[in-house]
Amino acid sequence: MKKSNYYLFSFFILMLLGSCSSDDSSNPGNELQGIEGIFCTDYSGPAAAYWNMANGQFIPLNQVPMIANEGGRVLTPEQPSLSLSYPQGYNGTRLEDDFGFPIGIDILRNDRRVYFRWIPNVSFFGITDFDQVLGPQINLMFETVGYDPNNGFTPRCSRNETQNFEGLAVNFNGRVIEFGEFTGIVWVRSVVVPGLGTVNSAIQISAAPSAEFDERTLDTFLPFNFQLLVRPDGGGFIDNDRDGTPAHLDPDDNDPDVP
Repeated sequence: MKKSNYYLFSFFILMLLGSCSSDDSSNPGNELQGIEGIFCTDYSGPAAAYWNMANGQFIPLNQVPMIANEGGRVLTPEQPSLSLSYPQGYNGTRLEDDFGFPIGIDILRNDRRVYFRWIPNVSFFGITDFDQVLGPQINLMFETVGYDPNNGFTPRCSRNETQNFEGLAVNFNGRVIEFGEFTGIVWVRSVVVPGLGTVNSAIQISAAPSAEFDERTLDTFLPFNFQLLVRPDGGGFIDNDRDGTPAHLDPDDNDPDVP
């Protein structure tokens, strides 16, 4: 089953791989310092580049991002693409649906100040506004790091855009938010399933203290994305059922007939 249009949303990974080399001699963050964030007001640097990547923009790197000091691994035998190595000083847990099937992962630093969530596909019913999917994830981010949103927060970048591909409404809804001493990037990519009344969404959260967000982008968040979305042999996207749609965009990556 060929669904080539969906690659417009994940093409950033191929571009990112194409820009990498095996040169380990230079600082991988140097080339990201001057990058300006899109859909932003005065936002630049590695965090802005990371946000741009979520929006499908090329970001230049001189090497493939990897975890330097592995501290553990979330193992998900039922969904190998959800198995993830994380650094020392972190803990990982798998997220399950009501039937105990794994749908995603949470990674949290032991001091609860760095947080990463990845859910490649989850279904929602009765959604009339894409903010109904994004909003609870932002609130979850606040709760996880122990921040009271009543103290205020500032969106630095924002995009909520729906496009039509092959008769399907596909939405990207994301924010870069500064709250207290933290920065968070939260995005949701959703597909409206005709006739079923459901919205299938991929969700990602990346949060850390603002003073170290650029550093965590380089040594934690980017390595997580490479582990989860790209084959370890460098052969492109993970696609378990080989239907032409990568796992993070496929509602069931174990069944080549879905969707």
